[in-house]
Amino acid sequence: MAMRKLGLAAGALALLLLLPAAGAVNPTNFMDSFIKALNTGNYSLIEPYLSGTLGEQFTEDYFNRIRGFTLKNYGELKGYTPIGNGTSGGLLKFEYRVRAEKGSFPVLLAYRNGTLVGIALGIAPRPNPLGMVASILSSTAAILLLAFRRRPSLSDFFLGSGLALGLAVIIPFYSIALLTVGNPVRRALILALVSAATVEGLKFYFSRGRNGLSLGLGLGFGKYVLLAIGTFVSANFLMKIPVAFSGGALYVVLEAFLLTAYHGITGAIYSRSRRWIYPTGFSLLLAAVYFSLAEGRPLGILLSLTAFLPLVKGWDHGVP
Repeated sequence: MAMRKLGLAAGALALLLLLPAAGAVNPTNFMDSFIKALNTGNYSLIEPYLSGTLGEQFTEDYFNRIRGFTLKNYGELKGYTPIGNGTSGGLLKFEYRVRAEKGSFPVLLAYRNGTLVGIALGIAPRPNPLGMVASILSSTAAILLLAFRRRPSLSDFFLGSGLALGLAVIIPFYSIALLTVGNPVRRALILALVSAATVEGLKFYFSRGRNGLSLGLGLGFGKYVLLAIGTFVSANFLMKIPVAFSGGALYVVLEAFLLTAYHGITGAIYSRSRRWIYPTGFSLLLAAVYFSLAEGRPLGILLSLTAFLPLVKGWDHGVP
């Protein structure tokens, strides 16, 4: 009898000790506010839940970009359903499935000591088949235009296309930088660093002793073939491919033409000059083009177009 009373007392004490933590962790309140905030654009609804490092990361600017991306691809949010919860690494995690007009996506909340410390959204863009076709046609137009200036090499063209397929592993890094890095200058520098270490570095290396124009054009064209494959698979099958075109067709026409021409011209320059200053500088230019197109800024696109003029001059008249 005494042992039974002791057990009941211990159980009651444990329950009392758990109550403050359980009361502090109330993910339902946050989810209610989060759904309403995304639908209305009222950041103040979730701001009280964001503290410490999470508050510094999940700023109003970041929230607005996440909101625009979510509503564009999923439409108005209708509600949510709890999936499960558990503990891992000292974190208490809650997973939900958010329902929307055009589908659903998961949301993961992480708490430490009763405080919300992490929010993860499993959102993905919807593929745009029209953009896929437009990018291929625009890239082909750039190839036909530049092929008249230099005799093409099919072997080097296919080598460049193969490099593009191999470089597909870095595309998620571009997406992460564009979506999560709020500062535009920092975002552009990250893109430049990734480009210099991968795309420009490999193009610079393989253009030695080759037809650099054909190799660069193949690299540009291969990128949009890869986007076309990813878009087709994502649009027609249940598989979700991280490499797929999902924006508006207007800018991709300009982007595909500019970047295919860019890769061709810089490849021709690299084949005649082995100075590392060129891929470094061109990476900064490429980041500026990416940034201007991603932000939809007409002035930035105009400046990017102007920046191509010295490239064409250097290609035509030789590079020291």
